[in-house]
Amino acid sequence: MERKGLLLLTAALMLTACKKAEKPRGKAIARVDGIYLLEEDLKVLQVPGLSWSEEDKSLLLDNWIRNTLLYLGAKDEGLDQDPLLKRKLLWSERMLLAQEYMKRKAASLTVTDEEIDGFLKDREELFKQGISIVIVFFSDSSRAPYIRRLLLRRGRRYRYAMEELRNQSDINVTELDSVNLGYFYLEFRSIPEVLKEKLRWMRKGQVSKAFSADGEYVIIKLLERFPLVPQKSEIRSYIRQVLYERKRIALEDSLVEALRKKFEVEKISGGS
Repeated sequence: MERKGLLLLTAALMLTACKKAEKPRGKAIARVDGIYLLEEDLKVLQVPGLSWSEEDKSLLLDNWIRNTLLYLGAKDEGLDQDPLLKRKLLWSERMLLAQEYMKRKAASLTVTDEEIDGFLKDREELFKQGISIVIVFFSDSSRAPYIRRLLLRRGRRYRYAMEELRNQSDINVTELDSVNLGYFYLEFRSIPEVLKEKLRWMRKGQVSKAFSADGEYVIIKLLERFPLVPQKSEIRSYIRQVLYERKRIALEDSLVEALRKKFEVEKISGGS
């Protein structure tokens, strides 16, 4: 396990272990003053399918001891009584509960092979194409002719044009080199579907017209198109993740909408 992951686990352990100031109700692995690290704490944090080496456990234990000592130092200086810190701890608890609530609600979500097959219908060829493109976002539609004119340049003049575009504060330029077209369709949800469909048939060097995109405008230039031979298993695994995440977001939206009807919500203006 990476060191960063162990540090995060140590921090998570502090949420529970630091509240223990009495005799341990289980097998203790370590003790700092009256605070115990229990074997059951490790089981709670164990990621399914991920095993810890002895080196991982040793590093986790060392980090837990270090953080617990720092925690005790903070309490000794009265930081646990600081009003602002109390608010931060309250919000941390609320966020943790909200995340656990969603985790449990989403536990039954699945993506079937049939759903993946249905998604791939008429889209499978996209994953066999690689593209290099330039994406330009801007807020003023009147700038579209100017942007298209610069993007249509070639050679050295095109390089100068790109520098000019990047220097415009109201224009955002993104270059994507060697991206799978199928992945692009799935990942870039800020790009309008109609533009994605046009990108499917655009020729090398062609520049799209401006399309509306979430309150902005977007233009794409196709720099290159080339064939790919992707692994079907990787594509299906990726699509499964995307479809699952879409289901999870839809579930969260529906839960929030239902909870809005159950609990009173009010945005109060004039607060300091």
